This record gives sequence, C-alpha cells and structure tokens, in this order.
Amino acid sequence: MEPVHGPATEHGLEQHATLTTVARQLLDVLAATQADVDADVDARVAANPVLVRGTPRRCRWCASTLRRGRCPTCSGSGADLRSRDPAAPADERDRVRLDARALVPPGAEDDVDAAVALLDDRGLLPSDAPDPPAPRLAAALAAVRAVAPPGTAERGLHASLVAQAGWHVRHGAPDLVLVLVRDHLARIGTPDLARHVGASGAALEAAMRVVRRLTPAPLPRGASDGPATPPDVVVREVDGRLVVDALGPEDLGIGLDDELTALPLEDAAAAWRDAHVAAARQLVYLLGRRADTLRRVTAVAVDVQEGFVRHGPSAHRPLTRAQVAARLGLHASTVSRVVAGAVVALPGRRVLPLADLFGTSHAARDAVAALFTSDDPPRTDAEAAERLAARGIHVARRTVAKYRATPSVAR
Repeated sequence: MEPVHGPATEHGLEQHATLTTVARQLLDVLAATQADVDADVDARVAANPVLVRGTPRRCRWCASTLRRGRCPTCSGSGADLRSRDPAAPADERDRVRLDARALVPPGAEDDVDAAVALLDDRGLLPSDAPDPPAPRLAAALAAVRAVAPPGTAERGLHASLVAQAGWHVRHGAPDLVLVLVRDHLARIGTPDLARHVGASGAALEAAMRVVRRLTPAPLPRGASDGPATPPDVVVREVDGRLVVDALGPEDLGIGLDDELTALPLEDAAAAWRDAHVAAARQLVYLLGRRADTLRRVTAVAVDVQEGFVRHGPSAHRPLTRAQVAARLGLHASTVSRVVAGAVVALPGRRVLPLADLFGTSHAARDAVAALFTSDDPPRTDAEAAERLAARGIHVARRTVAKYRATPSVAR
C-alpha cells in the first residue's frame, strides 16, 4: 500500500495536503496492533455521536461467524475479548519443551527437559544457574530459545527485555527500541527521555509502542490463559485449505448511525453533524484498508509458509518482506510496517508474531545452533555444512558462517 499523494491540478496544493494527512493516518493504522485499534475506536466512538460500535459479526479470536452473539468455536461472547478456545494448549511451557526436544540430537532430549525445569516462574534462568552452563545444557538452552517466546531462558529480567527488544529490531522494529531497553530502561517514562536518546517525539513514540509490548514473563509457569488481546490476523483451516482473515469494520460491528446521518437538520446543526459523519467515514475507510492489507500480506506469507503453519519450525522457508511486497505491488516499507508488532493466530490455537513467517529458514538456523553448541562441535564451517547435509539439511558454508555469527548460535 503506497502512501497517497494528490494529483497536480489547479487545486493540487489543497488536495495534496488533505490526502497526505489521510496517508499519514493510514500508515499509522497499518502499524497499530489490534489492541491499539480497539482503544482508538473506543475513544472515537465516545467522542463522535455518528460513530457506533454494534455487535460484532465475527469472533475476535478465531474469525468464526458469531451465532446469537457467541462464537461456536471458542464458545465465547462477541463482547468478551478474553474468551478462550477450550481446545487451547493447557501448558505453553510443555509445548516449548516438546518443540525443543525435536531440535536436539537423539539422546539429548533429557537435557531439554532439565533446561526447561531450570527456568523460574517467569521463564528466566535463576541467578544460581551455572554460568556458563555446561556444554550439553547450553545446547538444550539454545534449542529452548529457538522455539520459545523471545526473552525466554535469559539470565535476569534486563537480559530478557534486551533479548525481546533485539528480536523486534531484527524483525523490522526501529533500532531505537533496543537502544531504549539496553541503555535507557530506567529513564523510560521520564520527560527528558527524548533528549537523552536524541530522538524526535514521533520516533520515540513509534519505538515505545514496541517497548510496551515487552513482557517481564516471556514463558510463565502454569496453564496458559491465551493472549490478553485479540490477534491482528487469523489463519483458519477450512475444508483442508488455509484461509486468512483480518476483521474489517463490518466484522467488528463498527459503522455509522444511519438515523442520525439521514436526519434533516438546520444549517448549523447539519454542519456539525456532517463533520462528524466525515470523521466516522474516514475511520471506517482506514480500518477497512488496514484489514485488507493485513489479509493480503499474510495470505502471501502463508502461501509460502504452509509447511511451517501446518508442521512447525522444521518446515520454515526463507521469506523476505521485499519478496511479499513485490508480489503484491506494495512498497517494502509498507509490508514492514504491517508486519512489525502484528500477531497472527494459526490453526491449533498457536499465536505467533506475524514476523515469524518471515526471515531465513528457522530449521537450518536452529540446526546450526544445535550443532555448534553440542558436545562434539564441528571444527570448520565446511565440516558443519557436510554434517548438516548428511541429515538432509543443505546449506552453503557461507550460510553456516552467517548463522554461526548470530547471538543465538554464538552463546
């Protein structure tokens, strides 16, 4: 979705200014999460008598059509944003353990169990954990980090937040996110923060939107209550096919008060009403464009990553934002803006950052990490490539060197 610019006509200056304002709002709503959108819509509904939020048509969590206001899949009310699918995994930590066991060499599965058992209630390494860990434990922790939410199995809260920030930066967030968390965490929320980091107010707010999504407990112990806010986009399996849904204004029950819109009014009252009608229609337009762009970007990514969606990290394929942008005729920065911070719900109640559908092959990178942190690491990158090829994972020597240089492998 390209920024909108007005044509050069005799009214060009006025039209250009108007459309550029809409373009800026469009870019902002593309970068917003579903929770941000909900909060903004609530504020606008409260301030605009023409704008109304009625009963949603579809479930906020799984995109199923609601029946009498309730979701037949999640068994939750359309108004209940915290309803859960009864089939959701009971223990997210156990899912991480099982996924990590699949990444380590045969015979090392018990090391993964020990690594997961070592984590505290937040999913972090306790202060009395071995430092550095023994080689076998290090390999198990690398596998856990590869499949767990970012920041898991780090030593201490600050290290966890830095790891989360670094993950977001690698997946399209501003570099300022990592700078804030790594170097200025104590100053966040203070009035002089922008001066200390040398950033504009707009740049700081964009970074803070990501910082506010970081968590002190990346992998809490116990049953999962599911995400606290609805996903931005949903992938469902329908008759054996993967279908992508992003809820638009009609699905969310957002629209205009038809009676007030058509009510005959005197000139002054009509002008007041018409201004609110224009603002309401603009919001509906922006929400529709956001949903359409989210759906299109995700649909292309899912088409490439169908194996990953169905079978997990071992089937992940390399995919860049530029490739998706080229297929859709969008600018790469638009795709990056859509992907950064967005969350996708996959079949089986898996909820992941949308950015997980992009990047280099997870399977190859994780295999390199496990190989170099094993008890018998290869002596050269060429030897590593040969060992991986014998296991059916074909990567070039240069690719091995690149993966080996990443933090998750070089630990």
